[in-house]
Amino acid sequence: MTDDATPNRTLSGPEHQLVRVPTIKRLVEAGWDSAQLQWKPEWRVPQSPHNAAKREEGKSFAGWPVDLAVFDDARHAGDWEHILFICEFKQPTLDSGISQLEIYLNLEPRARMGYWTNGTEDVRVYKLADGRFDYVRNHGLPQPGEEFTRPSEKPLTFSGLVTPKNGQLRSIFSRLLDVVVARDSRSTRSEAQLNELCNLLLLKLESDETSSYAPERPVRFQLSHAGEAATAKAMREQFESLKRFRPEVFADHREGVLDLDDHTIQEAVYELSNLNLKDVGPEAISSAFQVFRRANLKAGEGQYFTPQRVIAAAVNMMDIRLEDRIIDPACGTGGFLTEAFLSLVDKIPSGDTAAAARTWAHRNVYGVDKDSINVKLTRAIMVGLGDGSVNVHIGDSIREDRWAKDYPQLERSLSDGSFTVVITNPPFGKNLKVSKVDARRNGYDIAAAASRKKGEYADLEIGLVFLERSYRLLMKGGRLGIILPETYFFSPTYKWLSEWLSERFILRGVLNIPMEAFQGFCRAKTNFYVFEKK
Repeated sequence: MTDDATPNRTLSGPEHQLVRVPTIKRLVEAGWDSAQLQWKPEWRVPQSPHNAAKREEGKSFAGWPVDLAVFDDARHAGDWEHILFICEFKQPTLDSGISQLEIYLNLEPRARMGYWTNGTEDVRVYKLADGRFDYVRNHGLPQPGEEFTRPSEKPLTFSGLVTPKNGQLRSIFSRLLDVVVARDSRSTRSEAQLNELCNLLLLKLESDETSSYAPERPVRFQLSHAGEAATAKAMREQFESLKRFRPEVFADHREGVLDLDDHTIQEAVYELSNLNLKDVGPEAISSAFQVFRRANLKAGEGQYFTPQRVIAAAVNMMDIRLEDRIIDPACGTGGFLTEAFLSLVDKIPSGDTAAAARTWAHRNVYGVDKDSINVKLTRAIMVGLGDGSVNVHIGDSIREDRWAKDYPQLERSLSDGSFTVVITNPPFGKNLKVSKVDARRNGYDIAAAASRKKGEYADLEIGLVFLERSYRLLMKGGRLGIILPETYFFSPTYKWLSEWLSERFILRGVLNIPMEAFQGFCRAKTNFYVFEKK
């Protein structure tokens, strides 16, 4: 929607009759699909970043009309995420046309080029990877199949990278996700798409880290002047090197090649190459990754997005200290672990706080999740924050009998009585249960208590079994923070639970979570419970 206060310009003036109509005709004759071209109604470019944000949210916004917008495919005509280039025909001079196109290109994030002509002369304004512009005069009409994504004139160096502003990184991550989901021809499954996108981000983070040691040398993560295929080849070679250099990040993953098509890789490198992700700050990295957290939800498996406000309040309530050893045995994409890391940065004594935080995370932060994409996302986030990725594992926290064969790394990491803090939002749902057979094999007393029959075990909701897994992981006096449905503590059906808990834990606090916090994901009323192990 656009703001009605900005009316459409006339479609019958001299520029329209003498320049726009003939140019559109020539574009179609050159091979462009007429359905790719929008001029009636005229496309509108947001007048400010604030208006761009309103457009992204589907709200009315103030916009400037442009003479012609060209989209990458007829199927995506009218979608701002798929604008290829914009055209202007009305300015009386070439210089004023260039100035106007620069303004529009800065406000239209997906457009790569602006084209101006008065019918006799023309100019192309390319938006380069470093945010600058390149001007090509009298090059003629844009042709289908041309490459409009261009590298910077000079190689990018770390010292020339730009630290993203608040919200910018999140917007870029969202666009990248849309590009991969909507366009990539090689990676079509949602899990694979997220995995490959994480791989690209890990490449970028590694490039920024290593380039910071030689800030005047060209960075590795940038577009090749040899074109799209050359860029993709370079990124795939860098990915192979990264797997060898960072084996701890890719542990448990059977990684193949960087499995995205050349165009997707080119688009991602264009979007990210000019940014400094090393100095962006951990809060911004964490916030941006929420885009991917939401994308990897699997409600059918009891995974629910934990809002950042809930995570922050819960971690604050746990009073995590430098001497704590913390684990999330159902870590999802690492929301609690990330917030715990951030909460410690302010508590570290003066000095090199970043180095001290990395050391703490490397030694004291652990996470486990069954979903390989969740683990990859958590590792990517932790790499962006500093470190800690080495202790995040793929595995089944509950079925300990499978560890030796399927998840040997868990035997080393999840030893009983070795953590001072467990904080988690486990999967929950009536149909998500640990079978009585698995409960017996793993000796879960809580499933025996639920059966109410001596010597027998009951099928039990997995969220409740995580109570006992947490109890085992904790040292005496250790703290457990866990999100669970309120019904477990008030329904007569679970009357047995209070006795089981009272023998093992002291309830230290309850954080009320409003129903709307998980609206759209589940209907259960939940709270965050804090227990101390007796």
